[in-house]
Amino acid sequence: MRLQNQNGFTLAELMVSAGLALVVLAAIYGVFRAQTHTIKGQESRMEAHEYAMSVLDMIVREIRNTGYFPTGTACATTPANTAGIITATAQSFRLVYDANGDGACEEDISFTYDAANKDVLRAVSGISSSLTDGNATALQFTYYPQQTSGTAPAPYCFSAGNPAGCSGDLASNLSAVQKITVSITVQSKSTDAQFGGQSSITMSSNADLRNHNLPS
Repeated sequence: MRLQNQNGFTLAELMVSAGLALVVLAAIYGVFRAQTHTIKGQESRMEAHEYAMSVLDMIVREIRNTGYFPTGTACATTPANTAGIITATAQSFRLVYDANGDGACEEDISFTYDAANKDVLRAVSGISSSLTDGNATALQFTYYPQQTSGTAPAPYCFSAGNPAGCSGDLASNLSAVQKITVSITVQSKSTDAQFGGQSSITMSSNADLRNHNLPS
C-alpha cells in the first residue's frame, strides 16, 4: 500500500522559514533593547537627580543660617556691613553665624566649586571636604536684594560672570543680600556607553537669608 503525503519540506521552504524566524527575533531584540535603553536612561537620570538634590539641600539649609547673631551683634570675625557674609562670588560663598548665642562665630562655612576636579567643596573653619565625587560639572550662586515691589528685583553683578540683567555691585551690597539662588549640575555616577552614557541634570533652589535686614 502506498503512503500518501510523505513529502518533506523543500530547501526553499526551510530557508524562507528561517528568514522569517530571524526577522521576528530581530524585531523582538529591537524592542527589548529599546526598553532596556529607556530603563537605563531613567535610572541614570534618577541617580543624578537624587545626587544633585542631596547636595543642593545641604548647601541651601546652611546658607539660610547666614548672619544668625542671637546677641544682636555680629561676631568679631565678620567684616563690617556684611551681616555674616565673608565672601560671595559666582562659584563660591562663605558665611558665618553664632550657633550657640555666645557672641562668637562657631560656624565658619564655605562652599566652592573645584572645576579641575569637578567637585563641590564644603569647608568648615578651613577644613575642606568634598560633597561630590568628581561628578559636578557646574555650581552657580546668584544674589538678590529684598523684593520691595510686585516685580522681582534684578540680581547683583559680580566682577566676572555676571548674571543676565544684573544691577548694582555685589561686593558693595553684601548686607543687603536677601535671597541666594544656588544652581548645580551633576552627572550620574553610572557610565554605560551602550545605553546612553552618563546622564546630567541641573537643579536650582532658593535660600532666603532670614537673618538679613532684621533689626539688631
